[in-house]
Amino acid sequence: MQSQGKLYIVGIGPGDVELLTIKAIKALKESEYVIGHKTYLERIKSLIEGKKIIESGMGREVERVKLAVQLAEKSVVSLVSGGDPSIYGILPLVVEFILKKDLNVDYEVIPGVTALCAASPLLGSPICGDHAVISLSDLLTPWEKIEKRLTHALKGDFVVAIYNPSSKRRKPNLIKAMEIVLNERGDVAVGIVKNAYREGCEVKIRKVSEIIKNPEIVDMNTILFITNSETLVNKNKMVTPRGYTSKYDF
Repeated sequence: MQSQGKLYIVGIGPGDVELLTIKAIKALKESEYVIGHKTYLERIKSLIEGKKIIESGMGREVERVKLAVQLAEKSVVSLVSGGDPSIYGILPLVVEFILKKDLNVDYEVIPGVTALCAASPLLGSPICGDHAVISLSDLLTPWEKIEKRLTHALKGDFVVAIYNPSSKRRKPNLIKAMEIVLNERGDVAVGIVKNAYREGCEVKIRKVSEIIKNPEIVDMNTILFITNSETLVNKNKMVTPRGYTSKYDF
């Protein structure tokens, strides 16, 4: 039987409400319930006043999805995700849960601006075409697999964007990852963007060796950009050319 409610899975982007899509704002306004990690709900609090807000912390994703699906049987619900729901977000869990339980849920995904898309322009344009995206979080993925993926991405000369690079528990993993970069690419420049479009936003470029010596400059609110063989670094900006200068004179 078709549900009478509606479930929106809403990407809220990097945290600046001005970067939410019009469709995301509309979905939040239509919703009776807004469910999400407390950090994400805090970022959009000005948009969800008067809503029935249900918040929870890290590690409660399954609980949030189950509750959102249940409430969506009769009510309009927004389940919020940072960035884009499908990129290290809540969407895969929602779809997997619905398929596994063979549920007939009316749901709609509202894409959001990813951390990569928000952070790259703050450095210039390190991402311009082919690239690889890797998370260093080993909460759901074995570290051995992360190492393998990172190594192959580096061997392929991709610009590599690294999500979830570090935390208090995972500092050694960040160092191990940078040592892999050092071995495969050398002591290249790394773009570091912390809190993109949020309070405390920081943008800097450091060598791999500097990060290894001082890993405290990187945390979970940071995204890293590992340059490839074509990336240019000048005046604290990075750009990976698409090839225009070899074809056109300007």
